[in-house]
Amino acid sequence: MAEDLYSKIIANPIAKTLLLPSSYIYGGIGLVRMRAYAEGLMERVKSDVPVLSVGNLSVGGTGKTPVTIDITRRLIAAGRRVAILSRGYKRKSTAPYTVVSDGKNILASCAESGDEPYMIAQAVPEAIMISGKNRSSTAEMASKDFNCDIIVLDDGFQHLKLRRDFDVVLLDYSETLDDALVPAGRLREPLSALGRASHIVISKVPHYPDPERMRRFQNLAQKYAPTAQFSMCRFKPASLCSADGRTQLEILGKKVVAFCGIARPSAFVDSIKQIGAEVVSLDAYPDHHWFSESELNGAHTKMKELKADFIVTTQKDIVRLDIPAPLKDKVLALVMEIEWIGTPPSFTLPAVQDKSR
Repeated sequence: MAEDLYSKIIANPIAKTLLLPSSYIYGGIGLVRMRAYAEGLMERVKSDVPVLSVGNLSVGGTGKTPVTIDITRRLIAAGRRVAILSRGYKRKSTAPYTVVSDGKNILASCAESGDEPYMIAQAVPEAIMISGKNRSSTAEMASKDFNCDIIVLDDGFQHLKLRRDFDVVLLDYSETLDDALVPAGRLREPLSALGRASHIVISKVPHYPDPERMRRFQNLAQKYAPTAQFSMCRFKPASLCSADGRTQLEILGKKVVAFCGIARPSAFVDSIKQIGAEVVSLDAYPDHHWFSESELNGAHTKMKELKADFIVTTQKDIVRLDIPAPLKDKVLALVMEIEWIGTPPSFTLPAVQDKSR
């Protein structure tokens, strides 16, 4: 099974050893930054409305975006006016910020927004969606210009400048709990950073989890964040959807070419197999890769050569694809749903106040 290049590098003992000095430097810089914020040498900004962050400790896909979408939907169902703020990683716009959606209409392209913000705007059209590196500035905009009453940060755990009322931190069930910091490992911060978490979510939990492994996660939470809520979830493939939104149901037994630019393509392939398709080829590119016409044509050529029925990609990838008319019905996105095991995260929020005065 194919794995991303970074996984292969850090799995090599020699490469990992050579990268350890860089990890120590990275960790030292992070510690200095943390101390500077803690001692007031770097200013932290307080928003006018509650701020809820969804993030993680490691690089790669732990499921932050689907959890962000799910939490946002729950907040909207509870009567909140939600603004989601994203860095907009690898967006092509040079503007300091982009209003992706005003809660009624999508106002920017995927290239201007970034793939994840654009996908979130499509998934939760009632939410305000803003891309921009300076999230303290976009938070002020969301509160004052769009009258939101709660802000959700997508991938915000390491963004310390904006103060948070809630920090939801995801830990991938399959991760090595004693991993090194990047670049020798996958950790962005040491495990002790969990002390900042108000909620810990173990994601990608299998149907039959190892009891000992689950105890290790619970002990980790108890050690570093004893007052944090503890939740678990898994992601399950729900359907295949074409670019225009039509759902493709007849997929059982079909041959497909998997095509993606995500952190962990092997998990994507496993999800396709779960819905009964046969993956005959995998074209994997770096995370957030902007696909060229020739790359999609190459997948189409493979599909014909291998007598496959469809090209299957992810929801995040399909928004970055310029699909020609002849392929519109042949390129499908795998739609994933979140399944909470037990109680999902809950948040005690102040009553909604009228800010229209």
